[in-house]
Amino acid sequence: MKNAIKFITFPFLFSFGFMVFLFTKNTINLGYAAFRYLFVLTNGRINNRLSYIIGIFKKGKATPANGILGNLSKAEIEQISAKIVADGFYEFDVKLDNELIESITRFASETGTRYVDVDKKNICYSTEKVIFDRSNPISPRYQFDASDIMQNQAVQSLVFDPTLKSVATAYLNCNPILDALAMWWSVPFGNKGASQAAQMFHFDMDRFKFIKFFFYITDVHSHNGPHCYIQNSHKGLPKAIRKDGRMTDEELSKIYSKDRFKEFTGKKGTILAVDTRGLHKGKPLKEDVRLLFQIQFSNSLFGAPFEKINLSGISELSKKVIRENKRTYQLFSEAHPSK
Repeated sequence: MKNAIKFITFPFLFSFGFMVFLFTKNTINLGYAAFRYLFVLTNGRINNRLSYIIGIFKKGKATPANGILGNLSKAEIEQISAKIVADGFYEFDVKLDNELIESITRFASETGTRYVDVDKKNICYSTEKVIFDRSNPISPRYQFDASDIMQNQAVQSLVFDPTLKSVATAYLNCNPILDALAMWWSVPFGNKGASQAAQMFHFDMDRFKFIKFFFYITDVHSHNGPHCYIQNSHKGLPKAIRKDGRMTDEELSKIYSKDRFKEFTGKKGTILAVDTRGLHKGKPLKEDVRLLFQIQFSNSLFGAPFEKINLSGISELSKKVIRENKRTYQLFSEAHPSK
């Protein structure tokens, strides 16, 4: 009886929540909760069908582009997209140049950041901002505010890079929306806070479909937090682990063969594109520190809460890119962020 009620209630709540979103551009909590439940219940099929419809109404074509990923032809962009479709990830041959890396590293060493509160059960960041001190860590993860990140010119050059947008367009099969920016330090912290710091396997489900670009700003080896991913898991989960929550390595090793567990190490400047609807984690650190920058493109803003990103002080060229790509950069604002 309970299952029958769920089969009726959750589709209704999702449908109602989605209708509210279409009229208000905001997602109600019940609608988002129902969406996450339906993702698990349908093993992602609801996301795929809605993404197909979005692709029809928000058409976007991958076009040749020249930027941080190189001078990409349409065929190369489609090949990259096909590889992500097949595996859930793509590691680029090119790397960020040292000037960008040094600028971002300097910014991250001098700018206040919020830290994960490991005493809270759910993911919760401090209200205060602190300067990251690798010699005296008080949390496994320190995350910067998106509006602060955007004050850095090197970050701006990545955010508005045309090659990232072209790859996202090809993979999402629509004109994409840049809906999230994140950058964080990770440090060794024993086993404490592994769940809150996303250091246990899980899937992301903020939107219907999305693609993340990860940039290693520090060298990443096996003992300082490489990104880990289970190949092909973005296509659906076996029934035994079809749940919304954190999962252990031991639990998943009973389901997946060893060769599907991928660990991405690399020199600073390494660039990855990942569909994090697949199972992934940041490996808990045993030594050193890791600094990672992330850009996410999605096909819709329905889902998790989002914030406008302050753009005070950006260049005229960046403003021009925003004006010419209003859907993609609709979360960017020149107004000062609300307190």
